[in-house]
Amino acid sequence: MTKKVRRAIKLSLLGVIALVVVSACSGKSSHNGVAQSNTISSSSPAATRVVKSAVGEIRVPVKPQRVVTPSPCTMESALALGVKPVGGSHWNWKQPYLQGKVEGIEDVGWIPNPSLEKILALKPDLILDTVYHQQMYSLLSQIAPTFLAYEKPEGSRDWKEVFAQIAEALGKTEVAKQVMADYYARLEKFKVQMSERLKETEVSVVAIYQDQISLYMKADFSGTILEDAGLSRPPSQNLERKGMLEKGSYAISRERFRDIDSDVMFLITGDDDPVGQTRLKQLKADPLWSQLKVVQQGKVYEVRDYWLGCSPLAANTVIDDLFTYLLSKP
Repeated sequence: MTKKVRRAIKLSLLGVIALVVVSACSGKSSHNGVAQSNTISSSSPAATRVVKSAVGEIRVPVKPQRVVTPSPCTMESALALGVKPVGGSHWNWKQPYLQGKVEGIEDVGWIPNPSLEKILALKPDLILDTVYHQQMYSLLSQIAPTFLAYEKPEGSRDWKEVFAQIAEALGKTEVAKQVMADYYARLEKFKVQMSERLKETEVSVVAIYQDQISLYMKADFSGTILEDAGLSRPPSQNLERKGMLEKGSYAISRERFRDIDSDVMFLITGDDDPVGQTRLKQLKADPLWSQLKVVQQGKVYEVRDYWLGCSPLAANTVIDDLFTYLLSKP
């Protein structure tokens, strides 16, 4: 983001704040189905505490009541902790594990292009995001205390650490410990039921995009779960992130299909994307694809992109797939 663009956004935000103040002084209020009004509250400040974020120590409410989460990862982390934001990103709301959980949450867009007007109108007392979107911090922090969880450039392999930081910001560390204890307990149950098959099952994770087919590594979100489950990976995917491309993936050509062969493959598809479905049909018609052992044995399982997620909610849905396809399928 250039200085010129940042300055324009800041001026826009200040203009919105000024408009809200003028509206409050004139006695007018607006209703949008979420916020009761755009007047600035004059109630006494709530109790606060100091927490350490990626940008240093900040003061946050002890019991935040109006949390806004412009990042899908922070929104899902809050939901996993039993906190329903008043505003969040609609980017991934079609995921099955979010059904019944996001109703009533106002869509504020997704950083780096959230609606500052919507966030301001919601009168948040806490904004939760990650350092990946730090370019907006100075603007968001003018609206409400803004906590940025530290996230390495690699991203998704740090989902447990990000979750713990969000829990700290919300004062929900004990809840987070129980959520993760349940996560590991499910995986222990999976390991027991897999028994000797666990050592014999190599799992490949592949995604279909409009213009490429990509591998996902042990350093990715799904890779951390498979590692926790005790499952092995093909050599081409048993790698850290060095040299990985955008979205944490390696794009492969059809001549390298042998690199994705395995005992089981989870194929991430855009099941509601016509382009993705066309690409999938093309893939299945490719003679090189049909030569793969995993294809011939019928062990390719199509899953949705929660395998690329970043929260305990998505992680548990991946575990559901492990139980379904590795234990329930003949």
